[in-house]
Amino acid sequence: MSRLALIAVVFCAASSMAQMPERRFAITVGNNVGAPSHSRLRFAEADASRFADVLRELGGFRGEDVRVLHHPTRAQLLAEVRALEQRISEEARGSSRRTLLLFYWSGHATEQGLELGSESLSFAELRKLLGASRAHVRVAFVDACRSGGLVTTKGAKALPRGFELNVTSDESPDGTAIVASSGPGENALESAELRGSVFTHHLTAALRGAADADGDAHITLQEAYRYAYAKTVSHTAEVAGVPQRPTYAMDLKGKGDLVLADLLRADARLIFAPGTAPDRRWLVVRDEGLGEVLEIREDPVKPRRLALRAGRYRLIRTTADDVRTGAFELMPREERTATTVTLTQRPFAERWEKGGEAPGDGFGWELELLAAVGLNTPPLRGMGLAPALLLGGDLAVGASQTLRLRARYQDGRGLDAGLPYGLRSLGGDVAWLWRLPVRGLAAGGRLGADAVSQSVASTSAGTAFRGRAGAVLSYALPIAGQLSWFAEAEAQVASFRLNDRAVLRPGFEAVTGLSFRL
Repeated sequence: MSRLALIAVVFCAASSMAQMPERRFAITVGNNVGAPSHSRLRFAEADASRFADVLRELGGFRGEDVRVLHHPTRAQLLAEVRALEQRISEEARGSSRRTLLLFYWSGHATEQGLELGSESLSFAELRKLLGASRAHVRVAFVDACRSGGLVTTKGAKALPRGFELNVTSDESPDGTAIVASSGPGENALESAELRGSVFTHHLTAALRGAADADGDAHITLQEAYRYAYAKTVSHTAEVAGVPQRPTYAMDLKGKGDLVLADLLRADARLIFAPGTAPDRRWLVVRDEGLGEVLEIREDPVKPRRLALRAGRYRLIRTTADDVRTGAFELMPREERTATTVTLTQRPFAERWEKGGEAPGDGFGWELELLAAVGLNTPPLRGMGLAPALLLGGDLAVGASQTLRLRARYQDGRGLDAGLPYGLRSLGGDVAWLWRLPVRGLAAGGRLGADAVSQSVASTSAGTAFRGRAGAVLSYALPIAGQLSWFAEAEAQVASFRLNDRAVLRPGFEAVTGLSFRL
């Protein structure tokens, strides 16, 4: 490395350290479930996790200093705030280093405050918590959905002026900054294509490099807000016909820019060469973890860079009349140009509205294929547990329901008065599941029917039919990309003929397997 390059690297690192408080703490909260009258959101909890990832990777936050909460109760949230504030106080007593507290929220809200299921945290309480913190700088991003149905209203007060801090010196700022995702009475959108809230999507992209207009590899609060504001307004106006305008409230002593992300910390980078196509749009989709989606448009003069983790991705390029996609992998410390990824044509993706269902119909059209094995208690004595093989699929219906179809094969063995006998069945069933407030958990009912073949001492004794009905509890956990693990427990009752009489017998089934989202 040349002396000039070494000096440049040292200068950039020193500049980053000078502009970023040395110890940073964060709570990121995602809550898909609001009051009982409000529909369940799809992506709020995933947005909180993805935003926390950006803070750890690029924001100078230690892993242990970032707390991620999914669907907390009011008591749990306040306990986490108190615990983090205790750590900030200990840092203040033991060191002269500056500190920053960042609070992020995505979920439902009323005009008065945040919804935690049937509980709430008022905006007045949130401002009081921020104001009482001993951190030198307090920052809050509130992406809070207010109403149910197809469109939702945010509770924030718009300021009549543009976003600008008065920079008077090189010192770091002190005080509080609060950013809300929209103004009062405006709609807010979620997007299935982006797999998240529109505002949080653009804010995350901003911090990963899309907002680096001056090319200094530092994303300040001003840069992040300006980018997220412009993209949220244009995106929502294009999709819904009505723009969503993020708003803010600032009480920062204007002594300099607050750096939120340092792109030099990035694990890897994807570079977009300058381009002149005004309608060309790029989406970068991570095929691992939570499946993060980032959006960027080419600059006509200079290259744009996204700071990413090493891993597998899909790149999607869209224009007014064409969509192309391709897979690629980023290695640690790699810089790759987007034009080196081989792209093939594919159909356009659907868009969704936040808090509601897909425009034009009630189906999400998210299809998952299932493969599983299970054990159940056959309805005849002496057979113990019998294994089953199941294949099928899930079809998402709206924002909170799933239709699950399965074909099944089962082979059970037992002894009756010393004679070996067996039951083999081939059939299918259909379940209707409702998603519960706990992430990944669903419950519902199932109906099924089987053709059952019986044999005694290796001699076939004919075929009969059996009907089944049950109550189902299902849990799913993402593993990587589109692959998930799931498990089911079902209490059921079976109806069949035994010795020329119709009987009902209870049973229980446990199933585990994998699903793949198409």
